[in-house]
Amino acid sequence: MKLILGGYANGRTAYAMQNYQLTESDCFDAAAEPLARWNGQRLILHAEQLVNPWLEQGKEPCTEILPWLERWQNAVLITQEVGCGLVPVTPQQRQLREAVGHFNRLLAECAETVERVCCGLGMQLK
Repeated sequence: MKLILGGYANGRTAYAMQNYQLTESDCFDAAAEPLARWNGQRLILHAEQLVNPWLEQGKEPCTEILPWLERWQNAVLITQEVGCGLVPVTPQQRQLREAVGHFNRLLAECAETVERVCCGLGMQLK
């Protein structure tokens, strides 16, 4: 698995599609589709969006994602980096931000490569 992370609107998807020769048909959008509808697409967009529904169901996101990581061995995951910026005001927003941070850390630990994209430019972290 390859992981690409970065802030909002920094060109992560365009970077992934160009550097990994992916097309629209290779994309699965976790923000728009239930995870059960994943059908082997190589590019998983908005992986961070998986966290909130699991939290709302009282589930641990880092545990829930583990079976999927095995299925995504040949995939490119894109997730939003949430740790840079203002601290959220409400306790629920802070809990979500912390959970996404732990989730992204687990993804990075399991990934073969990790790249951070800023202004459309990729930086190899792992």
